[in-house]
Amino acid sequence: MKAKKVKAKKEEESSSAFFQNLRPKFLDWEPPTEEEKALEVKARKEAKEDELKRVTALAKERDVEKEAARRRYRSAAAGNKQR
Repeated sequence: MKAKKVKAKKEEESSSAFFQNLRPKFLDWEPPTEEEKALEVKARKEAKEDELKRVTALAKERDVEKEAARRRYRSAAAGNKQR
């Protein structure tokens, strides 16, 4: 025997509430204030500076590794010549 599905009764809403919910949200958009704009600019500037620091640190680390590899290669090559 199959169990019957119980349908939840839909809560009645007024027509004004229905049309209010139907209204597109972009119509409620307000332009950002000067303070919000300033905060966004500051956040972008800080993010840019952080990214620059990160990239610079990576470049320095890579240069150090390259130099160390060169030194090992040179010392190995010099050791081979002395033999």
